[in-house]
Amino acid sequence: MTDDKKQKLKQRMDALHEKYCKQLPEKYQEIESCWKQYQADLSNPELIETFYRLIHTFKGTAATFGFVQQADVCFEIQKLLSNYKENHQALSEETVSAINELLANFKAIIDAPAKKITH
Repeated sequence: MTDDKKQKLKQRMDALHEKYCKQLPEKYQEIESCWKQYQADLSNPELIETFYRLIHTFKGTAATFGFVQQADVCFEIQKLLSNYKENHQALSEETVSAINELLANFKAIIDAPAKKITH
């Protein structure tokens, strides 16, 4: 790959990273909103499935763009949701409390700068 092509690729990656950074608060709000809806109706399987999907998607994209801490929090939430995914059982009070704590941590680090991935 020529130096010119490498530079253009780097510029595109930097632009994607910046765009993703700007979307983080909105993505967190979507996750938090879905979680609040689920807590209001713990028997609604669609809400927990949506929450799981949002967490899973965020985990992958956060890791891709170098947001390791945020991805790790999402991974921990996914582990807590694994019993539901495997058995389709309602979440226990302990699990709900643990997820609330992780989401509070998540919110605290959502604006933390990501370590740029170097290629």
